[in-house]
Formats: sequence, C-alpha cells, structure tokens
Amino acid sequence: MTESLFVSCTPGLEAPLAVELAALGLAARVVTGGCEVADAPQGSFVRVNVQSRLASRVAWRLGQLETPAALARLPVSALLGPGPFQLGISEEPGARCAVPAEVWRNAAVKAWGALGEGPELSFRLSRAGCAVSVDTSGALLYQRGARQETGKAPLRETLASGVLKLCGWKPGEPLWDVTCGSGTIVIEAAEQSLGLQPGRARPFAFQAFPSVTAQALDEARLPGPAVKTWLHGSDLNAGALGVARRNARRGGVFEAITLARVDATTLVRPQTAPGLIVANLPYGKRVGAKFDLHGLYQGVGAALRRGFSGWRFGFLLQEGEDALGLALDARAPVKNGGLWCQVVTGRVP
Repeated sequence: MTESLFVSCTPGLEAPLAVELAALGLAARVVTGGCEVADAPQGSFVRVNVQSRLASRVAWRLGQLETPAALARLPVSALLGPGPFQLGISEEPGARCAVPAEVWRNAAVKAWGALGEGPELSFRLSRAGCAVSVDTSGALLYQRGARQETGKAPLRETLASGVLKLCGWKPGEPLWDVTCGSGTIVIEAAEQSLGLQPGRARPFAFQAFPSVTAQALDEARLPGPAVKTWLHGSDLNAGALGVARRNARRGGVFEAITLARVDATTLVRPQTAPGLIVANLPYGKRVGAKFDLHGLYQGVGAALRRGFSGWRFGFLLQEGEDALGLALDARAPVKNGGLWCQVVTGRVP
C-alpha cells in the first residue's frame, strides 16, 4: 500500500526540499510552494515530519473524489480515528467545482458525524471534484521546541537549514556564523553534525492516527551518525549571545559549538581549515534604514578579504550585496518573513 503526500516549504526552497526527500528515498515533483510525492511507502509521512529539515507541513492526500456521495466510501475513520474532524474548504482559482462547497460540507457531516476539534481535513475543490487531504504535522515544522527565545530579526529553523543547503554546506566543514543572533543557524548546523533528528522532541498531529504506531515514531527519531565539526557563532550583541547559549542548551548542542562577542567587521581568521562564513545579515525593511547597512556590508566584505582567503561565504540578505565587494557565484531567491530575499554565495579570493 502506498500514499500520496504534499510537502510544503518556504518559497524558494522547493528544489532543495526535493533533494532532501530523495535522500529519504522519496521521488518528489517540485511544484509552487513545495513538493508532491506519489506512491510513497505507507507511513512515509512519519519520517518526513520527523526527519525533514526544510518542510513546513506534510499533508497526506487521502483521495480525489468526483461526487460528495463518494465521501462515505473514504475510510477516514479507519485511517484517522473516529473524529470529530476539523474541515477547511478551498477552491482552485479559475477552476470552479460544479458542486457548491456547502454541499461537500454537508456530505462530510453525513458521512463522518459532526465537525469539531480533531484531525484537520482539507477539501480542495476544482472542476475534477474534490481532493481530500489531512494535515499530519500539527504545528508548523520549524517549531521544534528548543528555541524558546528569539532575537530582533528571528530566522525560522527550516529557513536556516535552507540557507545551509543553498550554501552547499555539509557536516564536517568548518562553519562560522558571524551575526548569529539567537543562534538558529549554528544550532541547526550542530544538530546536523550530531545526527540529531529535527523532530526528535516535538509532538505531531499524526500521533492521534490509529494507523501510526509508536514504534514507527521511535524509529524515525533514532539519531544518525555524528561528524566532528568546528562550529562557531559570534555577534556584537551580548544579549543575543545569551539567548543563543540558552537555546543551544535546550537543544542539547551547547557542547558542540562555541559562541563569542565579536564585531563582524573585525573578524580574525581562526586556526582551522577553510570553511563557510555564513550570516543572516540585517537588512533595511526588517531592522532599519537601508543606508545604515551599507557600511556594515562593506566592513564584512573587507574583513573577509583581509584574512579569509579560500573560505566560502553565504549570506541571506535582501539587497545591497555589491557593498560586500565580493564576487558572487550564485544567487538564490527565498522568502523570509513575507519578504523576498536572496542567498548569495561565493568564495573569498
């Protein structure tokens, strides 16, 4: 028996998500806002929820129905429990369904009983009828439990992992986040280096499904191999570093990283092999006027040119990358907090 999934993600991370799903043994098709997985082995949504670092939510597609009467034949109670169920109905733009939404809702109530709190079902109406899916995640997957404090411009864990993917970073390569704030990127790198699963400590909606066993969840949460990695985070804000330390302790990775108060424009090359300099650089619409940031970008670029020859860099920013004074190898558009930004990467000459 197989299942069909839709795995959503931050806009701009669809292609990296497809690569990640392939590493989990799932063939994915990139679509706007995520990836579609057809004919996945039964229970694959458990592994994707627990092990994906890029996914925002995993929807299990239960069926494509032509008429409301077909709802009675969908084995929802066997798969998800007796209910009640929450129900959201949306319509595909420009593809109006011949049957009104209220008729579908009434048919659902007739088939499964009164609606209420419980598993969240979604009906997507189109000319073809109704696509029925259920949310298997619950809270968005970036909410892993360890980061209970944030800084001025917080970065979701899923996007932090996306930045690392777009930079081509892998455990074993030295990494220095030079504007680490509350520590999201360097903590994410530490989790990967230690082989810790991102969903190891949080609950999921699928835990209420009778079709999912506790053993399946425990197996998905087993750690992978650890890789010794030099990981460092720094920031000029002492308060932010305190938050980073507490988040790292809660996440169980404090011993795997070092944190220090350093101005990103006065970086000194560490005694380690060349690696990746990474940063979620501040940008105008989030933290202040754009002209205030020009000098910061110039200073960061100058610091890298002075002492980091052979190191790679990857910066999440909105614009103004020319001020860095560094040649770029690639730009990848990605959305952060509703704003289109970009991850710019290259190598220090």
